[in-house]
Amino acid sequence: MRPLVIGVTFALLSASIAGAVPQPDYAKLIIGSWLYSSKVRPTRIIVFHPDGSWGVRKFDNRAEDIRGRRWHVEGDSLVLRYPSDHGFDTHAYKIVSFTRREFVTDTEGYRFTYTRIEQPH
Repeated sequence: MRPLVIGVTFALLSASIAGAVPQPDYAKLIIGSWLYSSKVRPTRIIVFHPDGSWGVRKFDNRAEDIRGRRWHVEGDSLVLRYPSDHGFDTHAYKIVSFTRREFVTDTEGYRFTYTRIEQPH
């Protein structure tokens, strides 16, 4: 009986410690320039600014296109607002992994990879 009590106590303690691990502050970590790649969109450079705006740069053009683009983080999702054919669209992308060098988002089974190309200023 004693091994069972020890095992249950250990399991409960492990669960409470795991639940206490703070979530990374994605809103601070995401700021900077990233190489964006996916199977559904062309590779490009995405720049997340501290003021909540974000822009797109293509490789043949150093100009950054921001045109009303906005971003913010809600829990474990990156929420992007961007121009579309009918004004603006807003969509949430679940952050499935995040390191200082790379993060991956997922929406409806599509994965999007962002690889850091410059450190934030």
